[in-house]
Amino acid sequence: MINMYQTSLPPPPIPPRLDSVKSAPGPGHNKPLLGFLIGMIVLQMLLLLGGFTYLYHKENEYEEDFEHKYLDDMIVLRRLGECEKDSQSVLDCKKLVEKYKNIIAKVSQVEGKAAKLTGSVPSNGAMARVIVKQPVADRPPTSKYLEWNIGHSVLRNVQYFKSSWLKVLQPGDYIIYSQVAFSKWHPKTLLASRVKLRKGEAGQEKDLMTSYCSLGDQNHTDLCTAFQGGVFSLKSKDQLSVWVTDPTLVNYEEGTTTFGLYKL
Repeated sequence: MINMYQTSLPPPPIPPRLDSVKSAPGPGHNKPLLGFLIGMIVLQMLLLLGGFTYLYHKENEYEEDFEHKYLDDMIVLRRLGECEKDSQSVLDCKKLVEKYKNIIAKVSQVEGKAAKLTGSVPSNGAMARVIVKQPVADRPPTSKYLEWNIGHSVLRNVQYFKSSWLKVLQPGDYIIYSQVAFSKWHPKTLLASRVKLRKGEAGQEKDLMTSYCSLGDQNHTDLCTAFQGGVFSLKSKDQLSVWVTDPTLVNYEEGTTTFGLYKL
């Protein structure tokens, strides 16, 4: 007799047990975890958005503050230049000179701190702030050009040349200033300080700026300071120095007699 129930198909799967079906987690069990993950993502996005907003406003505040201070300094320098043309009153010019001194002091202080912290100065830009060199007691100065103590000075893209001269390496517009303090009077000549400019070592010298001060007479024991400053265009290899009436009349205390320049 032929068996008609034989087949090559695999047997049907075994149905799951009733207890395993009951223990399988339902779709509602994953909702707390999913909600937690979505909450963390939303929180991260809010933190990032808040951080970007804070940095954006801080950057705008910094730029506005910088522009405000820069414009104030430029107004002071422009009005200081007008003093040379006698278009400002003496009182206004004195106030402008004091503001100009503060600007130069801030620039010199920042540059000096940066040089000390890094051990060197960056290659971009140019500036110099030099301190007068003390003369030897038994060897009075023979030249009317002041010499500078480079060990206590800051130079960047400016060379100290032949004991008295600063040589510019980058062309451009420079703020140039000098401050010379006198502690003794001269019986025949006014106490004067002049910033000299020459084109190279063999170039002809010319007076760039001149400043005067007076101690009255030989019994006068106070100091007088001849300060001057302005903005000038310089070329590469131009040289600058400070000439005085008599170097033996100069006060050589630290900080009283300085000379410098800063490239705009």
